[in-house]
Amino acid sequence: MCGFARRGSARAELIRASVTVALVTVMVVALVACGDADVVEESATAAVAAPTAAPTAVPPSPTVAPPMPSPTEPPAATPAPPVEQQPEAGPTLIQLVDPLDEPEFYCVDVPGFGASLNLQAPLMAHTCKPGADDELFLINHPRPGNLFMPAYDLCIEADSTDALGQLHLKECTDAATQRFEIDDEGALRVTGAALCVSTSPEGGEPTGGPSHLRRDLLLVDCGAAEPALAQWKTPGRSPN
Repeated sequence: MCGFARRGSARAELIRASVTVALVTVMVVALVACGDADVVEESATAAVAAPTAAPTAVPPSPTVAPPMPSPTEPPAATPAPPVEQQPEAGPTLIQLVDPLDEPEFYCVDVPGFGASLNLQAPLMAHTCKPGADDELFLINHPRPGNLFMPAYDLCIEADSTDALGQLHLKECTDAATQRFEIDDEGALRVTGAALCVSTSPEGGEPTGGPSHLRRDLLLVDCGAAEPALAQWKTPGRSPN
């Protein structure tokens, strides 16, 4: 019974297909008879699925590099303001190398002390007093060659460009008579002149301080200066 049912179903499907083909054939014949061959052709063509056209690839837009910034001109350098000549070192004694008759050495000093201090008198060579304001100088300050005494804001000046002149404290200037240098031989010279600072050859004179001695300071011809009286150094705040 099952096999018969299946054969009957297949036969029915075949009959339906034959009927469908017959109907389509009749329609085609009728259309041709009416002169609508173009319609038939268009219908047949439309029945066939047209292949889908491949999309046209759109090239990517070219990447435009951002414009390079124009180089920035560096600002004009501002010249540094002029500055005063810096001292070679801190405050220092100006000490005679040879102690002569003073075991504590001689240093350039201002006459007097305290109420008796005399800034107008010629400078002298006196027993060194470590750290004493009236014996401390800045070398090359405020200008090259100046010997500056900070305690009184004054500079050493030669009162003459001739031999046997003396040294005083004066307001600091750029005068040639305020320019000094210590050469390789230890001579304290007036720069550009043949004059050197020397102590007097006479023995030291006692002063008011305990065991303190003093001598005059003179400007002498460098060629005739006695080394023991005219060789100097700058040891700092204490003699050595």
